[in-house]
Amino acid sequence: MNQTPILGKLKYVLLGGFFFWAPSVLLHWFRGHKFSGLDVLAVTVLLPFTTVLLFGAVPKTTVFEVPENHKQAALSALLGIWLLGPLMMSLGWSSSGGGFSGSGGWLFVTLGTAAFPVFTFIMSTYDGTLAALSITTAALVFLSKVRAPDRVAQTR
Repeated sequence: MNQTPILGKLKYVLLGGFFFWAPSVLLHWFRGHKFSGLDVLAVTVLLPFTTVLLFGAVPKTTVFEVPENHKQAALSALLGIWLLGPLMMSLGWSSSGGGFSGSGGWLFVTLGTAAFPVFTFIMSTYDGTLAALSITTAALVFLSKVRAPDRVAQTR
């Protein structure tokens, strides 16, 4: 699939953010006020797993080709995770009376996205996703350092 470099990066920004935060949003919606310590353990395992799945299963389809530069894909996904954090956590909190269910939800998300490194970090401590965010950040930084296999070697 031939696409411009900016669209390839944007794709991984959006996919990285979605794949990471979707299990947390769903779990918050299903559990609501009953979200507890076992749920925190579940998101600590699920969120890094779904992000690694992004680099393992999804790129094998023709729509989501593995870019030749894994560094750009990993760092773009990492940006998406941190950038979409305030929006996705607010979506999850909406089921239990926070986020968009209260007044000022969009203002909070707009301000949170503008200052996303600080807001995502602080919000993840309340959300129960700080460990998952830390593990995934470290994993994606590591993946950005790993050299992608040569395409020539794969065709032989």
